[in-house]
Amino acid sequence: MPKTHLVRRIQSAPEALFDLVADVENYPEFINLISALRITKKLSETEFEAEAVVAYKMISETFRSHIKIDREALKISVTKAEKSGAVKSLVNSWAFYPLKDGSSLVDVVVDVKMKARPLEFLLRDKFDRASTNIIDAFERRARQQIPTVGEDIYYYTDELETLGLEGKLLI
Repeated sequence: MPKTHLVRRIQSAPEALFDLVADVENYPEFINLISALRITKKLSETEFEAEAVVAYKMISETFRSHIKIDREALKISVTKAEKSGAVKSLVNSWAFYPLKDGSSLVDVVVDVKMKARPLEFLLRDKFDRASTNIIDAFERRARQQIPTVGEDIYYYTDELETLGLEGKLLI
């Protein structure tokens, strides 16, 4: 099962990054792998289901996910919806932590298993790179739409330890 855990400092306020990630219907505008995405069922102000079309070369798959957003905690969790297409299991979490200079530490975990073995093998081979590319896409989008905050060079090792996050996860 492909799994990755990434931590990255981004020079944007955590609340603004949270809003960017929570706005799922705009993903096709800046994430190359997602060709379409729409909210299919709004369950509450903080919970909904969405359907995404993910395309890579000759492969295109549709899957549904269940999204919970917690603005107070600055956390977003994504799991597979009941009818999720090619996805057998999905756990994706985003946490946004404020750093002392006003920037954010973004903690992302993705753990996915596909129903089709060939798709699983293809995904496993490219998973870490694709995950990094998606985080890069969010950071580029943040630079385009959100004011930059914090220092260009900022050492936050102590803050990382306080949050219980490992430095080896940094990308």
